[in-house]
Amino acid sequence: MRNQRKVLSALCSIAIAGVSLLSPGFQQETTAASVKDVVVNEVAWMGTSASYSDEWIELYNNTNTAINMTGWTLKAQDGSPSIQLSGSIPANGYFLLEKTDDQTISDVTADQIYSGTLGNEAESLQIYDENNNLIDSVDSWHAGDNTTKGTMERIDSSIDGNSPTNWGTSTAVYSGGYGTPKAVNSVVKSVPSTTEQLHNVSDAPGAMNIYFNKSALTQYALAGNEANYNVNLENRLLKRLDEATTSIDFATYELNLPKVVDKLIEKAAQGLEVRVLADAKDARDPHYAERYETMRLYLEKMVRGQDMVIGTADDVRVFSDSPMFAIEDGAKRTAYGLPVNMADIPTETVQVGSQTVTGHMFVDGEEKAESSYYSPDTQMHNKFAVIDGKWIFTGSWNFTVTGLYGSEENMQQGILDGNQQHVVETNSPELASIYKTEFEEMWGSNTNEPNPVTANFSSRKMDNTPHVVTIGGKKVEVYFSAGDNAVGRMTELVKNEAQYNTYFTIFAWSDQALVDELKYKWEGSYNDMQGELTGFDVKGVFDSDFWNQWWSASVDMTGRTASQVSVNNPNTRWANPAPVYQDAETRKLHAKTMIIDADTSSDPTVVVGSTNWSENGNNINDENMLIIHDTSIVNQFVQEFNARYINAGGQIN
Repeated sequence: MRNQRKVLSALCSIAIAGVSLLSPGFQQETTAASVKDVVVNEVAWMGTSASYSDEWIELYNNTNTAINMTGWTLKAQDGSPSIQLSGSIPANGYFLLEKTDDQTISDVTADQIYSGTLGNEAESLQIYDENNNLIDSVDSWHAGDNTTKGTMERIDSSIDGNSPTNWGTSTAVYSGGYGTPKAVNSVVKSVPSTTEQLHNVSDAPGAMNIYFNKSALTQYALAGNEANYNVNLENRLLKRLDEATTSIDFATYELNLPKVVDKLIEKAAQGLEVRVLADAKDARDPHYAERYETMRLYLEKMVRGQDMVIGTADDVRVFSDSPMFAIEDGAKRTAYGLPVNMADIPTETVQVGSQTVTGHMFVDGEEKAESSYYSPDTQMHNKFAVIDGKWIFTGSWNFTVTGLYGSEENMQQGILDGNQQHVVETNSPELASIYKTEFEEMWGSNTNEPNPVTANFSSRKMDNTPHVVTIGGKKVEVYFSAGDNAVGRMTELVKNEAQYNTYFTIFAWSDQALVDELKYKWEGSYNDMQGELTGFDVKGVFDSDFWNQWWSASVDMTGRTASQVSVNNPNTRWANPAPVYQDAETRKLHAKTMIIDADTSSDPTVVVGSTNWSENGNNINDENMLIIHDTSIVNQFVQEFNARYINAGGQIN
């Protein structure tokens, strides 16, 4: 009903004003309100460094619709101030009230001037709408510092203003001391939530849907461009797989989600062509022991299909960069519904790398000679699906319990406490054709059966696909590793096209050339400990596991001396350390995302995908990278970046 009232109000306003729904810049406005639609967001009860009487109050609109506040009041319980509000507060925007005149904050324009004085002791403020309904209240000064002139800032605009723990003292410098007038609060935290937020999703040709499994800050959204966040990526993948009618090509570094496995088996049983490329992993590596076993048990289920008989029409076809041997533990096989007797999988003795291996080989791999295979040391690190020759589902997300939920218990409860991830889902036959070419180069054929002799993985691949496509009016670049020099293209992008800013979230970054080009943008020098700030803006977050690794770009960018150096690894310290941080996520920061020239007219661009910015990511592993030139898509990544950056301790200007 509330939304209906908003729409009716907006339509009436349009009819009266004679404004077209399609008028550029038109923003729907409403007067109807509910509790916390508008909140007291920041209070300079202590004044500013210029004068204790230069008090100001900031309100924030929690909704996606502009609100007409004519007839509203903001008043203190003791009667001073008592302000009759007027004007409009933008959707997800701010409304600044300055005391006495518009010079209270010299460099920020007030939305309204008021009179009346706030006490330095505990005050109580209330907001009432035009019908005298209480919309928000603050029952005390729960934060703020009279000595430093640090304002009292609200941490979460959706939580009760009377909660003492929902307020903090500003740490952001402004002209009057410490505060953030008409800007995001310095103490804002990204609050974990299990509530999925889907704002921009389309199935139309040319659609590009961006999904984040963690939080995003939609106050940074362009009008109508709120990011999709707290998204259950498994559900989005299952939906797309379930809609498949002809074919599924599925490339996966890891897979242990039972619903996804069952869905692939189900679609194969329906007669679809289902092909799966999987990373073999090294069975002897203790870091992979459990994951190795789990994945191979699931892959054998797919190879057997619904009838559990290998070689029948309902089987999922599976191929790998190196051969896979069945897990022989009877108890584990029984637990996964597999027959204990493996007589239908022949025992073979083959050469794998430098090792002779004997076992029940149920997945073939790329051959380097007859009965001789490459080792599983390199990684088929892709995570993408090509569906019906038109949908591409790709990103940083490994299709695992840990990657999305964090634990089996969380998965049962639907709690998204896994690694930080993104997914890009695109409806484009042209892009799907490019990914299919890459898939079939590793598969070794364009049929349902792989060809181990002609298959090529890792550095044996060729650069054999187009690199630029247009999707729904957006320029999109696509690169694969190894072979396409994807990180080299990123380096060119920073060097030749970035003009104003670069923001990034990265799991692992060791490529020196890319670091050096960003250094030059930041401080005008490629030389160690030399340079002066240019005004180019750099912000970034690194996964904390790699923050102190000698090879990490984080060492150079913070001006530290690496404990050792090597070719194309950190050896050029920044004279002016950049505001980059180690992440503060509950698990891994699994992003590989670089944003260039956000919020400018200079071709806003975002780099996404599976590729870490390293020698392995560029020249050894099998990876995929998308470079998307589009203002709206970039803005959605900015919303998610800002959440990660603030969580890590950074400040947004």
